[in-house]
Amino acid sequence: MTAQKRRAEAYEHYKQDVEASARACVEEGEGIWVGIQEGEGLYTDLVLFNSPQTGSTLALKTTEITPEKVREKIRRSDAAFRRTQ
Repeated sequence: MTAQKRRAEAYEHYKQDVEASARACVEEGEGIWVGIQEGEGLYTDLVLFNSPQTGSTLALKTTEITPEKVREKIRRSDAAFRRTQ
């Protein structure tokens, strides 16, 4: 196996680990998993999830996601949504 192929496989495993961790944070934070948006030209990818109450799509950086931050993002979004109705 070439070094380039080993690096490609290692990167693929890393991406799978990041996705699994992000999905677990979203689910524990009571969001609805959407996916990961690759940050072309950005420093980081974004984790996308929906609010169960409003269906709004929200995002957090993969480097900053925790269940607590997911809950807080949903709480703030839902409150703003209610104010506009």
